[in-house]
Amino acid sequence: MRAIAVACLFFAAADAAAVDTVLHNGKIWTGDPAQPSASAIAIEGGRIVATGSDEAILALATKDSRRIDLKGHRVVPGINDAHTHITLGLPSLDIELPRDAGSTQVREAIAALPTTGDGWITADIGMDVLADPAMRRAQLDALQPTRPLLLTGWTGHGMLVNSAAQRALGLSLDDVPAGGWLGRDASGAFDGRVYEYAQWSPRTGLPARPEKLRSVIALDSDALLRLGVTSIQNMAIGTPLPDFITAWLETGTPLRLRAIRTPLAREPGQPPDHLELPARDPARPSITVSGTKWILDGTPMEGGAAMRAAYADGSHGRLNFDPAGIEALLREIAGRGDQPLLHVSGDATLAAVLDALQATASAETWRALRPRIEHGEGLAPDLVARAKEYGVVLVQNPSHFMLPPAEAAYLDAHRLQPLADVLTAGIPLALGSDGPPSPWLNMMFAIAPASRPDQALSREQVLRAYTAGSAFAESSEQEKGRLAPGQLADLAVLSQDVLDEAVPGQALPGTRSLLTMGAGEIGWRDPGF
Repeated sequence: MRAIAVACLFFAAADAAAVDTVLHNGKIWTGDPAQPSASAIAIEGGRIVATGSDEAILALATKDSRRIDLKGHRVVPGINDAHTHITLGLPSLDIELPRDAGSTQVREAIAALPTTGDGWITADIGMDVLADPAMRRAQLDALQPTRPLLLTGWTGHGMLVNSAAQRALGLSLDDVPAGGWLGRDASGAFDGRVYEYAQWSPRTGLPARPEKLRSVIALDSDALLRLGVTSIQNMAIGTPLPDFITAWLETGTPLRLRAIRTPLAREPGQPPDHLELPARDPARPSITVSGTKWILDGTPMEGGAAMRAAYADGSHGRLNFDPAGIEALLREIAGRGDQPLLHVSGDATLAAVLDALQATASAETWRALRPRIEHGEGLAPDLVARAKEYGVVLVQNPSHFMLPPAEAAYLDAHRLQPLADVLTAGIPLALGSDGPPSPWLNMMFAIAPASRPDQALSREQVLRAYTAGSAFAESSEQEKGRLAPGQLADLAVLSQDVLDEAVPGQALPGTRSLLTMGAGEIGWRDPGF
């Protein structure tokens, strides 16, 4: 059998005009069931020609071939982060606060800033501050009466504003964007709380800052390449898609980008903007435009996820759109033959989505489109069979499993937030950061999930979900996700062997890429390697 495999390897290589790059002397995890491990890889024209032993692969090299000695390091397929939000921030004078900063600390930081001028003041705040009745519009006005002040809950699903920011963003109780809502005080007046689409849509009216967008893309791309990430699937909320793509191209980043439409300020059922953008364009070969993202509820952290079982305060969260609205947005997406990507955090939300899938198209149609559930805390055991029937792909975020004790206890008690059970059930699993970008930090979280210890994945399962799983989630499994003949030569050479159980879980976040390649081209190389 080994002789046959080697012979097939040589026949495959013979079909190639030449081999331009050979990597050898490594420990290669291919993700390919046909040949799970190898020590060398041959690359030609940006694609993998063959994997195998050093002897077999080096025999394919010519005098002109580039040879890279892997020095015994672990090599993996390029990481594909299935859920990112590289986007443009507000023009701001940022206040840097620890996540656990209380209301008193936040007020002191705001009061310490000048009250004159017209520059924005923004900061991220914890959920306790967002929920504090003493942190409302009147109190914020007392601290900053003229400068626009915007405090965003770190989940991204709620914010606090003063009156100056309310005016600048055009927030009004008489005209609340679809899918969002504003908080009211006891008299019914706006109290400074802004949730869901009511916060994201108004931000699109702020002045564009293309130079900052380019800077954010360049910095984030460099950081990702150094971690071994070669692809991201990005939802740039609030930034027009053509602007984002232009800025992306101007930076010259070698990262692959799946740019996902994220409609704002419209009723479900209306088509999103920029449908004229082709999925693929020869002028931008590393960019794909596909998928439509809708956010259907909040998160358990601010009590916004729509849950069947009450939270500790007796509330159940809420849907951003009613069942008819969910049906309308799904019908519109399916009508275009696109893939829906749905933020679904609560189990009540997922039940509504499954009902809407059933009402809008056949299970066969949906299986072909691969509807994605982003986050999936709400995939309760009784909903798994229906999710599988309709071809649901689950994109989980390992950092979400590191919740405070109260939220973790709620999810555990109701058997929410699955991870290992998803694979057992045969539901495709992909991983995305939606938070700390390091796949190796997220690997540590996934192999020891604090909120659901029983849902731990193995290291290999994490790696597979971050590569082949993420490729399947964007229908690109024929192109990437494995180190196998015909696949794009996207790979990372790691500083430590993340699959070696002798490397403690706590040490995984220290992993970095020594060499990151996309289509056989070096996107990042450590000077010491």
